[in-house]
Amino acid sequence: MKHRLSVQYLSLLSERCLYFSLLLLLALSLTLATSQIGHAQFSLPEGFDQSHSVERSGNVNRYGHFETAPVTSPLDGRTLFTIASPTVDYRSTDASSPSQSVEERAKEVHDRLWLAMTRFKDPQSLVVDVFRLNNVTIVGARDDKFPRPLVLVSVTDLDADFNGKPIDELATEWRDILKQEAQAGVELFSGDTLSSHLGRMVPTVVGLLAATGIILLIRHGVSRRQKILRQRKQVLSESTASDERSELQSDRTTDSQQNTPQSSPREQLTQQRTQFLQRLKQTFSLEQQLGLLGLMRWFLLWLLILLWYSGIIKVVSSIPVLLAYRKFVIGIPITLLGIWFFIGLTIRISHHLINLLQVTSETHHFVDFIDLGDAQRRKLRTSTITGAIKDLATVLIATTGFLLGLKVSGISTGSVLAIGGLLGLAVSFGSQSLVKDVVNGILILVEDQYAIGDVIDLGRASGVVENLTLRITQLRSADGELITIPNSTITEVKNLTRSWSRVNFRIDVAYQTDPEKALSLLREVVQELYDDPEWHDKIPAPPEVLGIDSISHSGMTITIWIQTVPLEQWSVGREFRLRVRKALEANGIEIGMPRQTYVLESSQGNPVNNLRQNHDLF
Repeated sequence: MKHRLSVQYLSLLSERCLYFSLLLLLALSLTLATSQIGHAQFSLPEGFDQSHSVERSGNVNRYGHFETAPVTSPLDGRTLFTIASPTVDYRSTDASSPSQSVEERAKEVHDRLWLAMTRFKDPQSLVVDVFRLNNVTIVGARDDKFPRPLVLVSVTDLDADFNGKPIDELATEWRDILKQEAQAGVELFSGDTLSSHLGRMVPTVVGLLAATGIILLIRHGVSRRQKILRQRKQVLSESTASDERSELQSDRTTDSQQNTPQSSPREQLTQQRTQFLQRLKQTFSLEQQLGLLGLMRWFLLWLLILLWYSGIIKVVSSIPVLLAYRKFVIGIPITLLGIWFFIGLTIRISHHLINLLQVTSETHHFVDFIDLGDAQRRKLRTSTITGAIKDLATVLIATTGFLLGLKVSGISTGSVLAIGGLLGLAVSFGSQSLVKDVVNGILILVEDQYAIGDVIDLGRASGVVENLTLRITQLRSADGELITIPNSTITEVKNLTRSWSRVNFRIDVAYQTDPEKALSLLREVVQELYDDPEWHDKIPAPPEVLGIDSISHSGMTITIWIQTVPLEQWSVGREFRLRVRKALEANGIEIGMPRQTYVLESSQGNPVNNLRQNHDLF
C-alpha cells in the first residue's frame, strides 16, 4: 500500500513539474515578444540605438582615440600598408552615418585600387603621384585617356602619427607601393598578358588530366587487387563453413555406426570454435594486405586532391578576374584540408600501431598488471580488446580534428561544446539503453567475461563469439545463425572455454552390483584413457573418481571428473563413454534401472493370499 502511494505521489509530482516547465517557457516567450513590442514605443537617445550596429573587424586594432587597419592587395591579398582613423565606438551599417570606420576606409582604398587596375589599359602612360586636393594630401592615378586623377588614398595626420613619418614622406612611400601594384594589375589585365596566361594554362590543364588518368588507373588496379583478396577471404570463410558441415556429418555417421548418441549442440559449437581459431591467422594475413592496399588507395586519393588543389591555385592566380578569390582558396580551405589529411593519417597510424601491439602481445607477455591468461587466451583477448581500442582511438582523433576545424574556421569552440553538451544531455535521456550497452561492453572487456572465439551460453542463446563491440555481442549458433545481442541485456554468462573444461561423467549401475568392482573398473578405464598418448595432451590433470554420490531405486550413481583443455570436453567425454560401455559389457555389470514392488491383496484382505511381484521398469 505504501509503495502504491509513493508511486502515485511521484507521478503527481512529475506531472506538476512538467506543467510548471511549460508555464515557465510560455511566460518567457511572452516576455520576449512583449519586450520587442515595448521597445518600439519609445526612441533611445542618439548613439544608443544599436539596431544597425556591427562589431569591428578582427584585423582592426584600437589605440585610444584612433584605430588601424591594413590595406590589402586586390591581386594576392597581401598587406600593402596600414592606415589610421578616429575611433568609432558604435559602428553602423547605415550609409548616412557621419563617421567612417577604419575598416570601411581600408576597403574603399582596396576597391579604388581595383578600379584603377581595370580602368587604365596602358601601363606606360599610367601615372601614380601625390596630389593636393582641398588642402588634403592624396595619392591618385591618371593616364592620357583619363587626365583627372583617381583618388586612391588620402594621407591624414593620424596616418602620419601612427607610421611615425611626415605626411609628405609617407605619401611618397605609399605612392611607390600603389604605383607598383597598379602597374602590375594593369599589365595583368592587358589583352596580350591575359592571352599568354591562358596559353600557359593549357599545358597545366592537360597535365592535370593526364596525371588524374594515371592516378585513377593505379587506384583501379589497387581496387581490383582488394576485390580479389576479399573474394579469397570470402572463399576461406565458405570453405571453413563447408568443412564444418562435412565434419559434423561424418561425426554423426560415426556415432550412428557406434550406436552412440549424436553430438550435442555444444559439441558442434566447439568444432566451430576450433576452426574459427585456425582461420584467424589466415584472416589476419589477408586483413593486413587489405589494410596496406587501403592505405595505398588513401594516399592516391590525397595525391589526386593535392594535384587538383595546386592546379586550381595556379588557374586562379593566372586569371585576373579570379585573383580576388585567391586568398579564399589559399587561406582556410588549405588549412582544413591539412587537418583532414593528418587526422586520417593519424587514425591509420594508430590502427597500425595497435595491430603491432596485438602481434607483440601474443608472443610476449610484457603487461604484468593485466592477466591475459595463457597463449590461446591471450590471443583471444587481444583480438577483442584491440577492436574496441581502434574504435575509441578513431572517435577521439576525429573529435580532435573536428574541434581544430571549428577553431580554424573562426567558430567558438566553447559555444560548440556547450551546445554539444546540451544536445548530449538531451540525447542521453532518449538513448539510455545505448549508454548501458557501452558501459556493460566495457565491463565485459575489463573483466574478461568472454572474448572473440569463446563458446558461451547466455541462457536464451549460445554459440561462438564472432564479434564483440562496446554495444553488441554477435554469436554464431550450432545451426549457423548469427545472433546479435545488446550488451545491456547480458546478465549471466556461462563461458564454456575459459582456461580449462571438465567432463562431469555420471553413471547409474545396478543396485546388486559389487561397489568395489564397479569403482575399480571405472578407475581402470579412466586411467587407460589418461595414459593413452592420443588423449593424454587433452587431459592436463589426472582424472578423479569421486565415488558413489547417491543410492536409489534405480541403482548406485558414480561420478567421475575429467579435466580437459578448452573445447576438448566433448570429444574426451564421447571417447570415455564408449570405453565405459565396452568395459561394463565385458565385465557383466548392468546399468541401473528403476525398480518398483507391487503388492496384490484379495478382497478379504487375507495376507496369506498376498502375491508379490517385482517388475523392472524400463
